[in-house]
Amino acid sequence: MKFYTYLLVFLFTSLGFSQAEETFEKANSAYADDQFEEAIQLYNSILKEGLVSSEVYFNLGNAYFKQNKLANAIYHYEKALQYDPADPEIKENLEIARTQTVDKVAEGPESQFSAFMYTVTHTLKLNTWAWVSLVFSILFGVWMVFYFRSANAKGKRKNFSLALIFLAFALGSLLLGRFQSQLQNERSYAIIFENQLPVYGEPNPRSDVNFELNAGTKVKLGSSFRDYTEIELSDGSKGWVKTTAFKEL
Repeated sequence: MKFYTYLLVFLFTSLGFSQAEETFEKANSAYADDQFEEAIQLYNSILKEGLVSSEVYFNLGNAYFKQNKLANAIYHYEKALQYDPADPEIKENLEIARTQTVDKVAEGPESQFSAFMYTVTHTLKLNTWAWVSLVFSILFGVWMVFYFRSANAKGKRKNFSLALIFLAFALGSLLLGRFQSQLQNERSYAIIFENQLPVYGEPNPRSDVNFELNAGTKVKLGSSFRDYTEIELSDGSKGWVKTTAFKEL
């Protein structure tokens, strides 16, 4: 009975991916024909099915950019980067979109260690790190079998040394994946979706306005209180904005 259950799950999953691939191609065709609204609806329908990928987010960002909807374009480029942090085309389009936003926020200083760890851990996707760790774990197991079956001491030493190397790579890949996941969780960001948004000194509309933000600006999220959330810009500026004014990444 379990076999048939697994078989049905596999068939339905395969059917879902097949339909999503067909929808993706339709969306790409609509985009190529400058039917950007239709393309947006099709790309979003794929995401609603839970079938997310950097390609879908990237193409959706491009469609929004063509309609000059910068906040949505930047949001989806950022989402694409979460799934493929090393993709140069996503980074390039994101920078182009940012140059067209109203707010020009200076980047604050970041420690060299933090920058290094972010670069290293994001050389591969999170699921890729998991696969790399799995492959090296299998190789470790295979060479341990060779070690136990070696007939002489020289062969045992060689196979054991290789097994330890594979184990080290497996553990290193696992740790890098975990670090990437932790960095993503620690860095809770959002994109502002309103223009001339007042940023208050306190979480209420009667407090002083520190400054204003506009659609497309990326902010770091802090604590929340009632209908307001504390935000911080890359230059260190802080304040409180309406929770409905942004979309969390």
